[in-house]
Amino acid sequence: MSTVPHSQDVDPEQDSDRQADAMKAELRKDVASWSTARGEASQQLIAAPGGSPAAQPSSRPVARPKSKASAAAVKPAPTATKPFRMSYDGGSTADYIQYMIDRGAR
Repeated sequence: MSTVPHSQDVDPEQDSDRQADAMKAELRKDVASWSTARGEASQQLIAAPGGSPAAQPSSRPVARPKSKASAAAVKPAPTATKPFRMSYDGGSTADYIQYMIDRGAR
């Protein structure tokens, strides 16, 4: 009759369950430490804000043009812009339509 040590009789499922439980416990500890560190950091930011206060706007009024002629010079000239157009490899829409008709597209 042979005797087998108890360490070899360990069920692999029990071993994997123990490892999973150990990993879960370690993760819980990590999460707890991270959340407390994060809470402390946010409390420090609330208690002692970093950076300088925003610059206050100047109390002097903005200079305005004195005459209507200079006001017109200050206004940008209206520019006529073309609306968005699709380009078909450098050709116009009419060229593309003709190309599609020539190919037999409906």
